[in-house]
Amino acid sequence: MIRHRLAEELRERQYQLRQAPRASVDALSDDEIIEAYIACSHCGEKQVDAKQLKAAISQAEHAEHFFAICSRAAHHKAYL
Repeated sequence: MIRHRLAEELRERQYQLRQAPRASVDALSDDEIIEAYIACSHCGEKQVDAKQLKAAISQAEHAEHFFAICSRAAHHKAYL
C-alpha cells in the first residue's frame, strides 16, 4: 500500500466516526493522520518506530491490515 492511499482510508474512517469535523480531518497531512493512528491517545507513545511504520505501510493491503501489523509489532515490542 502506498502512504497516501492509507491516509485516504484513515480519513474515511474519521468521516464515518463523525468525531471531528470533516474540515479538521481534511486539514491533516498524510503523515499527521497516520501518526494519529499509531500514537497512544493517552501518553502519545508510538506503537511502532519509523522503520516498522514504513514496513507496515508497504505490507498492508488496507487500513485494517495496517492496524493488525502495527498491533503485532507493538505486542512484540512489549516483550523485548
